Amino acid sequence: MAAENYSELIFRLKNRKVDLEMRKMTRRIAGGFAAATLSVALVACSDAEDAADDAKDTAGSVAADASDSAGSAASDATDAAGFAAAEATGSKDENGEGGTQTITTAGGEEEVPADLATAIEEKRAEWGDVQNVESSDKGTLATFEGGKYLAYSEETGAQPVIGKIAETWVNEGGLDSSVGLPTNPEADATDAKGWTQEFSNGSISWTQGEDGQFKADVEA
Repeated sequence: MAAENYSELIFRLKNRKVDLEMRKMTRRIAGGFAAATLSVALVACSDAEDAADDAKDTAGSVAADASDSAGSAASDATDAAGFAAAEATGSKDENGEGGTQTITTAGGEEEVPADLATAIEEKRAEWGDVQNVESSDKGTLATFEGGKYLAYSEETGAQPVIGKIAETWVNEGGLDSSVGLPTNPEADATDAKGWTQEFSNGSISWTQGEDGQFKADVEA
């Protein structure tokens, strides 16, 4: 009986030893899996950081390209605006006063004050092309067909002179006449049948007299 108990005890001890060995092996395997999992997690984390860095670099590059494009567009717009302003202003006279523009006349190209060029362009559809341009220290005169004129000075601006008043003014000397340059277009006369026009030094009227005849009246 004692021998049987001893054998059973030995058997149990062996089984316990095997069980302990199995538990150790299980813990080692579990530790290995844990280490492997941690390694994979670390690699994944590293990859995520690399991806984030790449995304940041890409975003920075895109932002830099956008900034460069915006700067280039702004520079181009500034250059275009400067060119347009230069074209609109035209060249300056020797005193640096007022812009000039080139217009085409029947006799060729002429340089005229920019404001006069604008007025000529506005009248072109109604009056046709400019035949010639003359200038003096008093101002500039653009002649159209049919006895129509645009007289210009910085003080009076561009003013039309037409019909019998224009004919009278030109005969009086035009730009060098004693009445000066027109300050306004002609208007209906208030005290007689006809027309009158104010000039810088006087006026010219073309009105009907008591005898029924029209005649010019120059007041300077």
